Amino acid sequence: MPTVTFYTHVADLEQFACRLSKRAVEAGCRVLVWSGSAAQTEALDKLLWSFEPESFLPHEIWLPDTPVPPEPAVLLSDGDELPAIAADWVVLNLSAAFWSQAPQVPARILEIVGASEPQLAAARQRFSAYRQSGFQLEYHKMQGKA
Repeated sequence: MPTVTFYTHVADLEQFACRLSKRAVEAGCRVLVWSGSAAQTEALDKLLWSFEPESFLPHEIWLPDTPVPPEPAVLLSDGDELPAIAADWVVLNLSAAFWSQAPQVPARILEIVGASEPQLAAARQRFSAYRQSGFQLEYHKMQGKA
């Protein structure tokens, strides 16, 4: 059963996405970070090179209309249509997309949500859609933590 974990009230979405990406890669997962815009994808691209002074997380920007590259473990992308990726990938969702409607539903989705009312309202809609689709749901309020 696919699992969705919501992290809400995140102060710095991009920094948090970098940390979660690193943890997922360390656990042996491939990660797709799905951004809300091309500008956010570019910001993440730059941040992944420098978010930890002593290292970097290998990654690349992937265009969904091209084949999925075999390396690196982290891909960054965005767009209007959700791509078909292997079910064993972890998706870090920074967008308003409903991954329950993806052509191939990933086994693990991490929903990263800010603290503004519009962001939280959109997250509530996604939470409901995932529940109706039979996903296992988890929730972490990160206010004051991240």
